[in-house]
Amino acid sequence: MRFGSLVVLAIATLCNTDAGYAQQLDPSRMLTHVRYLAQDELAGRETGEPGADSAAAYISAQFESYGLEPLFEDGASYRQTFSLATTLGVEPASQFLMEAPEGSVVLELGAEWYPFSFSSAGEVTGRAASVGHGMQEADFEVLKSRRANVAIIDGSTPDDWNPHTGGDPSLLRRATLAREAGAKAALIIVSELNKPQIGDLPRELGIPVVQVVGSPSTTPWLTNPFVRVGLTANVAPLEATVYNVGGRLRGTNSDGRTIVIGAHYDHLGMGGPGSLAPDEETPHNGADDNASGTSLLLELARYFAMNANDLSVDLAFVAFTGEEMGLLGSNHFVSNSPLPLEKIAAMLNFDMVGRLRDGKLQIFGTETATEFPDILDAASEDSDLKVSRVGDGYGPSDQTSFYARRVPVLHFFSGTHSEYHRPEDDWDLINVDGMSAIGDFAIDIVRRLETSPGMLTYVEQQRPQSSGRRGYGPYLGTIPDFNPVDGGGLAISGVRSESPAEKAGLTGGDVIVRFGGKDVMSINDYAVALREHVPGDSVAIQVRRDGKLIDMTAVLGKRD
Repeated sequence: MRFGSLVVLAIATLCNTDAGYAQQLDPSRMLTHVRYLAQDELAGRETGEPGADSAAAYISAQFESYGLEPLFEDGASYRQTFSLATTLGVEPASQFLMEAPEGSVVLELGAEWYPFSFSSAGEVTGRAASVGHGMQEADFEVLKSRRANVAIIDGSTPDDWNPHTGGDPSLLRRATLAREAGAKAALIIVSELNKPQIGDLPRELGIPVVQVVGSPSTTPWLTNPFVRVGLTANVAPLEATVYNVGGRLRGTNSDGRTIVIGAHYDHLGMGGPGSLAPDEETPHNGADDNASGTSLLLELARYFAMNANDLSVDLAFVAFTGEEMGLLGSNHFVSNSPLPLEKIAAMLNFDMVGRLRDGKLQIFGTETATEFPDILDAASEDSDLKVSRVGDGYGPSDQTSFYARRVPVLHFFSGTHSEYHRPEDDWDLINVDGMSAIGDFAIDIVRRLETSPGMLTYVEQQRPQSSGRRGYGPYLGTIPDFNPVDGGGLAISGVRSESPAEKAGLTGGDVIVRFGGKDVMSINDYAVALREHVPGDSVAIQVRRDGKLIDMTAVLGKRD
């Protein structure tokens, strides 16, 4: 069915709230929501793209039809509007010139060269020198001996590279080594261009870093020992206007507490970053991830709107954008909350709830409030679902943003599958009866939460214990905030209880700017710097807090 006819059907079917409403969830309505959100015409609902905007408009219309109060702009809008940098934009005026005694050549932008998503803007001129594969610090010593300020890096991986002794082979790591060696720009030779796509978030490295296609026309210049470079990288984050969508239902007998019920509505667009089928440029419709959670969110909103007379709490229903790019929408929500965070009793998150098999449901965050185990025990007695529990409140979905702000959370999840993050995740594989069973279970939990006296008792979770396998890598225990930071650095939204980060004095809201003597411009720099250490290392950390620089020291733990 094409876009226009499906919209007409959706409006005709879903905005009809007649007096004969049955007080239960309706699987057919949820399937209609899933089919709308997961249609090809929405092109995978990628954050910042028209398909996601259409999804936001659809969700807003449903909230309005249910009679929910707009959540944002003091009750004037269902949308929380903000801007996100979705990738790196490159201006056509960018230029790359190479010259030698034999002459000069200007390479063609987009055909022979292009900036990486982690490139910074800038103009650089000077002598260039080849550093080979650039995988070790020693490779860059030639820059000093040649008095060069531009590093030319062979982007391939050597045939004899050993993952245990050969260092991190990523191009980001090699460009970071170039910067640390004093290079003002890095040229990385590649076999083909990999241009930044929507979802390749800009993470400035601090110097221009460009990819150059090795070819018969460029190789003689790149290997010329006398080559000089003139590079102008006119790059800047590509901003998009995006939306969280929310509606509020005020309980008739509300005591001021709010339960947030949430789900993300974005997905991977036409593939690209995050796709497990990266070579397939086709709609990744994300029926399970997460049209299913959004559809259950909508049906729960409709249910509670029709049964609000006896509610003793307020309910806020929020559809988040930007989850696939790093929880960006939910991070923005909690940082600019229309609700007092201290009055949010709990956050229930629905992410991938459309593929229930054998009645098996996973719930994460079950130990984030003292009261949760008893509530879940009681609800499980009245349900046929086979519920497995994970205590930790942190994880790769939107509940993390709330838990980092000391809100108890539950994340409902029906399990992964072979279609995850692939084009095959489509509506015809959705188990809507399973979604309805999960929704009924969630309704029971909400009812038990509202009768629980006062606010829940927040429990700060420690890092999950090892499953018995040998640990690997160093561990600090920060919870990153993936939003870019003005002035550079890695913002953290929180730290794990009893982690090295907490013991060192780090806290949510800090921006890490140096780690182990290395500058941190972004999460990429931080990841590279962390991998240079081993458990037990004492590491100097500098953070920016309330405009001031603070130095501290952390003893790294071992990652389980």
